Amino acid sequence: MSNRAPPQVMVPMQSMQSYSSVQPLVGGQMQFQQVMRNPAADDDDDERKGPCSQLVALGGVLAGNPLSLLLVFVPIGIYAYWAEWSKAWIFTTNFLAIVPMAWLIGKTTEDLAEATGQIMGGLINATFGNIVEMLLCVAGIQQGQLQVVRCTLVGSILSNLLLVLGTAFMYGGMYYPEQRYKREGALVHSSLLMFSVLAMALPTMLFISLQHDRYLLQVSRWESVLMLALYCQYLYFQMFSHPSLFEELAGGDDEEEEGADLNPWCAGGLLALLTVLTSISAEYLISSIEQTVISWGVSTEFIGIIMLPIIGNAAEHYTAITVAGRNKMDLSLGVAVGSAVQMALMVTPFTVIVGWIVDSPVHLNFYPFQIAVMTVSVLLAVSILHDGTSNWLTGSMLLNAYIVIAMMYFVVDGESAV
Repeated sequence: MSNRAPPQVMVPMQSMQSYSSVQPLVGGQMQFQQVMRNPAADDDDDERKGPCSQLVALGGVLAGNPLSLLLVFVPIGIYAYWAEWSKAWIFTTNFLAIVPMAWLIGKTTEDLAEATGQIMGGLINATFGNIVEMLLCVAGIQQGQLQVVRCTLVGSILSNLLLVLGTAFMYGGMYYPEQRYKREGALVHSSLLMFSVLAMALPTMLFISLQHDRYLLQVSRWESVLMLALYCQYLYFQMFSHPSLFEELAGGDDEEEEGADLNPWCAGGLLALLTVLTSISAEYLISSIEQTVISWGVSTEFIGIIMLPIIGNAAEHYTAITVAGRNKMDLSLGVAVGSAVQMALMVTPFTVIVGWIVDSPVHLNFYPFQIAVMTVSVLLAVSILHDGTSNWLTGSMLLNAYIVIAMMYFVVDGESAV
């Protein structure tokens, strides 16, 4: 065989221009690339950034996901509140309205993060990743629904760990007998979840031991400050100190990554609008819970632990399942387990601190039964994640655990403080 180098292709300088670029890799390394660029393509890119083209791009985004059909409930939910429909209808319409807005918030966050670079993009994803749950909790604090707030926090962790992760494992296991992911990254998330259980259980055990809540609020608030500080350390660890632990393992389907559909101005403006609309719908939804519980004959715990987390986790559920079907399990775990860590270490202390600011007694006493459910669920997830492999049976175990918990909260009458 000949060892000659392949012939070089001469490109006319009038039609093509070359420039050098340094592109950062996920592992912190730098890659030097020679990129060939066509000036005519730049003109096409500029045209795609115009207002009309952005409307077309947004239409394409909406047409590509069936959840967008539920956007019709956004004005219906607002009208239902002001027209004084029954509380059950106000709850239902606003519940359905928040689901597609949560998905769109995730989409606009991704597009905005892609345009702002690795550091700022990571911070944007960290901030807006669970914005729906944060808005629901803030609305609950404003209306004095503190039990619903605490149930939503616990329910979001359970939903991500059991429902989202379990469904992703089952769906991926239907196409691959065994799927692998980065064991080291999974262990980091597992340790953070165990710390979260400890931090959320200690105030409850303190209340049980002392039989009074004299120190409960003070302990919860300062503990929340420490939890937020640890979350910031986790972000630094993931993005700068040890990013290689969270890189995707080789073996996933090689598909060309899709770029951002919306430019930064369009994505940022849409994100702001969606945040405002979601906060309005969340306020109307929370205000109708009490009468809805009576009308439907279900417990407040079922609404807070099972139903409300579905709103915020709809987008994560869809993403985790889709990428698991493409054998990208590190990404699937990052969506499901990473969101559970974010709920425990960011949204939970954020909620307590917001209550501190507005002088509302938001504490970390989650009742013994809720702490027991969360502890056993985290232990189950940790035992499954420790070996770096998954299959459909492990997914079935997680999913069935969630069904048992949901069934239990469905049948209780709310008087047992569970």
